[in-house]
Amino acid sequence: MESPRSHPRSAAPAPSELRPDDPTQVGRYRIEARIGEGGMGAVYLGRDPGGQVVAVKVVRPDLAGNRMFLARFHDEAAHAERVASFCTAQVLEHGEDLGLAYLVTEYIEGPSLLDHVTAIGPLSPGMLHGVAVGVAAALVAIHSAGLVHRDLKPSNVLLSISGPRVIDFGIARALDAASSHTRTGQVVGTPGWFAPEQITTQNITPAVDVFAWSCLVAFAATGRNPFGQGSFELMAARAVHAEPELGSLPEPLSRLVRSALLKDPEQRPGARDLLLGLVGGAGEADVSHTLGASWTTPPIPRPDVTSRDPGAAQAQPQARAQVPAPPPPRPQPQPQPQPQPHQRTAPANELPPPAPMPVAERHRQAPNQGTMPSHEIAPHPVTVPQQPPDRRRTALAAGAAVLVVAAIAAAGAYFLTRPDDNGGKADTGSTAKAATGFPTGPMLVRIDTEPGWPKECHADIGTYKPGDAAPATLVGGPACDTLPERSPDHKYIAFSRSVDGATSAQVVNADGSGRHKVADIAGGRVTWSPDGTRLAYMGGSGGTRQIYTVTLANGTVTRLTGDDSAKDDPMWSSTGRIVFWSRKDGAEQIYTLDPDHPAKPWVRVTRDGVRSVDPEWSPDGSKIAYTRGPSAASGIWVMNADGSGGHALTSGDAHDMDPGWSRDGRWICYVRGPVGTPEIHAVRADGTGDRVVTPPGKVLGHPSWS
Repeated sequence: MESPRSHPRSAAPAPSELRPDDPTQVGRYRIEARIGEGGMGAVYLGRDPGGQVVAVKVVRPDLAGNRMFLARFHDEAAHAERVASFCTAQVLEHGEDLGLAYLVTEYIEGPSLLDHVTAIGPLSPGMLHGVAVGVAAALVAIHSAGLVHRDLKPSNVLLSISGPRVIDFGIARALDAASSHTRTGQVVGTPGWFAPEQITTQNITPAVDVFAWSCLVAFAATGRNPFGQGSFELMAARAVHAEPELGSLPEPLSRLVRSALLKDPEQRPGARDLLLGLVGGAGEADVSHTLGASWTTPPIPRPDVTSRDPGAAQAQPQARAQVPAPPPPRPQPQPQPQPQPHQRTAPANELPPPAPMPVAERHRQAPNQGTMPSHEIAPHPVTVPQQPPDRRRTALAAGAAVLVVAAIAAAGAYFLTRPDDNGGKADTGSTAKAATGFPTGPMLVRIDTEPGWPKECHADIGTYKPGDAAPATLVGGPACDTLPERSPDHKYIAFSRSVDGATSAQVVNADGSGRHKVADIAGGRVTWSPDGTRLAYMGGSGGTRQIYTVTLANGTVTRLTGDDSAKDDPMWSSTGRIVFWSRKDGAEQIYTLDPDHPAKPWVRVTRDGVRSVDPEWSPDGSKIAYTRGPSAASGIWVMNADGSGGHALTSGDAHDMDPGWSRDGRWICYVRGPVGTPEIHAVRADGTGDRVVTPPGKVLGHPSWS
């Protein structure tokens, strides 16, 4: 075939001028133009103070209040920072600017694979082999960091001068979390590129990316999707039941592509197997050698390239400048205090990234089949509600949104100590020096009105906003009120009340009004089901306590356990499982169970025999914070939901206990010190920025942020 430069290439719309409600400054980056818009928000062309061109990605406002989305994003961003930047894009920084969350990525110049094939046709043998190798190498890096792309497709592969670069991974999972309670049974992905198990709602594993890799390689070789074209339903049916049409592929590509398209995910090769089959080695040097020998410079790179669905109408070719000229300047906003970016440097003793985490019992979101730009941040375009312009033009809308992206930082990237950090030691000075991203909302707390806890309890339920002089009481009186927990919709609060030796689960409105008893319990905390219709609690008397649930609407009680082991601290996750500790196998260890199928065996998630109690799910249900170690010398630990990746957040030498996650999953509050006079602390989920948040002269306990 002829050299790509001898062919005209389709031209995509140039970066457009900013709209009235677009930002003109995000953090330290000047925003010059809008690159594109998709399902999660907008992508902008920006420049740093030194003039470097970057892509600035911002998420649409209506996701800002979704706890599942926020927590999933931050979790995925932490994993993405560990992805090697070889054959991927690099994340430069992320932060928040007066309510506007953003992420800045390296700007990759070059057309997408979709644009190139749509405009020019199938790749030459050398470029085809280079794409197969480069994308497989990117998947090795992505999977090694515990991520699954979930939406690998030609528009997410950019053909740069140095080789193919994979972008926009980690996004579908965040969007799936955002919609899991509102779009049950739907699919996140793009028709023609998703695997059969994404259609049939099986667990998502790295094998879905291997399937998509084979579809992508076949498309690059033939210009056609191996499952053809058609409606969502038709493409889904073909992916599950039909055999692909691959045409003539050279070896070893033909063999690898066919094995990667097997319907059973367990029979497909892994990404490393693909790479070994293509280059005879899985190292960066092997990949670099292959790309250097086979890669043909793609058409002159254009930063204004946008991706189109195959078959979409093509624009006429047009010339381009090396870097897009910005549109006419707009009035700049008044200078604002610059936010501290979320960057990181790894301490010398940092643990390796956790193993890939299984995703169980997940719901799907149906894809949308629209178009999106090469630097897009979402798999599907979604209509974004129009918002009136804000008084500050650097905000998308009032209360706007959290950032989500698919960019990545080089493996071994370092945590940068922020100005408010002090090496992980507690900041005992002032809470006014809040961290970038430090939660601004109030936490629920137990307010001790008289000394004596825990032998004597004189406690109210209230709220406390870190930095305030004192907490605010919501539920007061002579009773012992403890362990407050907000409902998922934040309209109600459940807590435990003890009066004259009898304990009950109580529920009040968020403002403290309307208190009523729900059930008699045996002490301990109560916890809400994900839909807010049930509470789980410890029940029973005179013998071993068991875990029960009660339906709030009709008072129906269901017993979930019946063994003779001591157990406590049930906590319901947003994904539907209940975590708790039990002495079933000796020392206190943490287990999970399915409350809708209580006869199923428990799953033990701690196995080292060290006392582990107080388990708390992260808002998205992907992690568990817990208290580990002997009571007098316990610390706060975090692990993945399956028990992998356990690591300490605190030193474990000062009786740390009772962890609780912030709503965005980025901070954990806990109590430290003597049981009768504890201090509430907060620490980032990466273990940095530990600080005291209890106001002087007050005794507060049982903090709950979420």
